[in-house]
Amino acid sequence: MQRLLRFWCRLFQDLVLPSSLLLYCWLIKACYILLRLRMANLLPMRNIMPHMKNWSCIITVQEKQQITSSMGTPTRKQKFVFYDSEGSRVEGIIFNDDIPRMSQILQVYKKYRISNAEVRPIPSKFQTSELTVQWVISSRTVIDEIADDDEVMPVKFCYSKFTDLVQYMDDKTRSVDVLGVVISALGRKIVIKNSRQSDVQKSVLLNEESQPVLLSLWDSFRANEGQEIVSKLHSYPVIIARRIKVNNYNGVALGTWFDSAILVDPPVQEARELKNWALRNTKLIKEIVEKKDYIKYNPQLSLKSDQKTTWICNVTSSQKMPL
Repeated sequence: MQRLLRFWCRLFQDLVLPSSLLLYCWLIKACYILLRLRMANLLPMRNIMPHMKNWSCIITVQEKQQITSSMGTPTRKQKFVFYDSEGSRVEGIIFNDDIPRMSQILQVYKKYRISNAEVRPIPSKFQTSELTVQWVISSRTVIDEIADDDEVMPVKFCYSKFTDLVQYMDDKTRSVDVLGVVISALGRKIVIKNSRQSDVQKSVLLNEESQPVLLSLWDSFRANEGQEIVSKLHSYPVIIARRIKVNNYNGVALGTWFDSAILVDPPVQEARELKNWALRNTKLIKEIVEKKDYIKYNPQLSLKSDQKTTWICNVTSSQKMPL
């Protein structure tokens, strides 16, 4: 592209041309200059500092979270996680009226060149997932989608084992990341939660140890990622569920909350390996779905290491049962 523009600019410089063609010449030359300027300001993510101006960066969208509202204010926001080829990550955020204009441009797993977003540090009390810098995306931000030849995300995740989930049960201060293949989806339900009507649908996650656990997708998660999961059930979609809460519902159960993210069939190696495992074990998975063991209490997942089970017939009147 650059060589082509340079060729035409040199050609037109040496010719006597009508005014209309001369105008075209200057337009092409201006485009070439702008392209040079944009390429000159192309920086890796780690070199883009708070309050920096006139920069560009090639990023991929790792996460696209749900639109949320700030407590006690009319402010609406949508958060993203961007990463670059070096594996560096930043948080992206869109506010209020810019959400409908800019959110639809940024799609998960797609690659873009972003220029001139507002760069600012994230206050320590709002920092999550080790992200310390935030890019504010507005209608003034220039975003261009570019071709992506990368097959695998250069990003590492830290997953909790299903057998370790009980340690986080009903702990409102902690969340987990899990990797699982969705083998079934239960019916959608309307429930009253926190004095308001909510929409929920449970999905059945399975790991390579053939341990199932239920994941509740609430409201916008059900309407967005939940719909995508249901449409892909025949191909055993693999998900990375990030910042998920562990609840006590007939044992260990998982649920989304406002800060969660659901990555459906993400381009990461461990997700592809789990999908291949599922495709090799379709008979086993069908048996699990038919038996519906996932709706039964599972002591292997739900008992903490310091708890033990006791037969009812062996309980004495003065004996205390473990909680």
